[in-house]
Amino acid sequence: MRKLSRQPDHKYDIDETQINKSIKITSYLITVNNVLLFGLGLILFILGILYLTIYRYSYSFTIYSIDLLAGVFLSSGFILCALAISGIFFLKPLGRPVYSLLFAMLVFIIFLLIFILGVIGLSMNNNDEFMSQTRQNMMKTAKKFDESNPRGHDTRKINWLHRKFSCCGLNSYNDWKSLIAFQGINGPVKYFDKYDNKYPYIDDVPDSCCINPRTNCGKNINVFGRDRSLILNTKGCLILYYNSFSRDVTFLCALAI
Repeated sequence: MRKLSRQPDHKYDIDETQINKSIKITSYLITVNNVLLFGLGLILFILGILYLTIYRYSYSFTIYSIDLLAGVFLSSGFILCALAISGIFFLKPLGRPVYSLLFAMLVFIIFLLIFILGVIGLSMNNNDEFMSQTRQNMMKTAKKFDESNPRGHDTRKINWLHRKFSCCGLNSYNDWKSLIAFQGINGPVKYFDKYDNKYPYIDDVPDSCCINPRTNCGKNINVFGRDRSLILNTKGCLILYYNSFSRDVTFLCALAI
């Protein structure tokens, strides 16, 4: 009786080789994707740190805060870096070269959040909403300025504005005045968007308006008869703040989109 010998099936060997090749290609693409994801996360993380430290706006005159956007960049960048590292070093060794649904959804949610914030920021900026809010809120804050209470929120906010942008008042240093009382004593420095008071006044300004701030440096007794531009920051804060804020918002929002 003839014994039949079983011939090897080369078809299955070819299929297995193709499968292994496909797995290697998929694994390589996933690694490249994770590296790119890590790079993007690192960029967002660094930008978040920069805009929360060096380029930080300690106070905002709009409802849209750069600190909020920078915080989202910072946290999102950290999460993306963590996800990328887990995708490179943990998913593949466990024999899972394909993203899990949870992994993909988390990445999608992060990008969607950043995208939405970017769209809102650019929309408000293009509609001059920032300028309107800045002018209104800056004026309200200036009217609450109280030099006798340097720790007050509004006082600190105006002093920060003057020092940060080397400016004085909304439109110029002429926005600030001290009224002269009946006893000949100067009153506190106040903001006047339109002077219509019948009492005489002196062109005193907050000390934070000075190029080299020190006690009473902005009072008329130390400025009278001298070139104010050598002592005081004479430019208004509204345009300087808005231009800087709008430029940073445009940059960050465009990057987000």
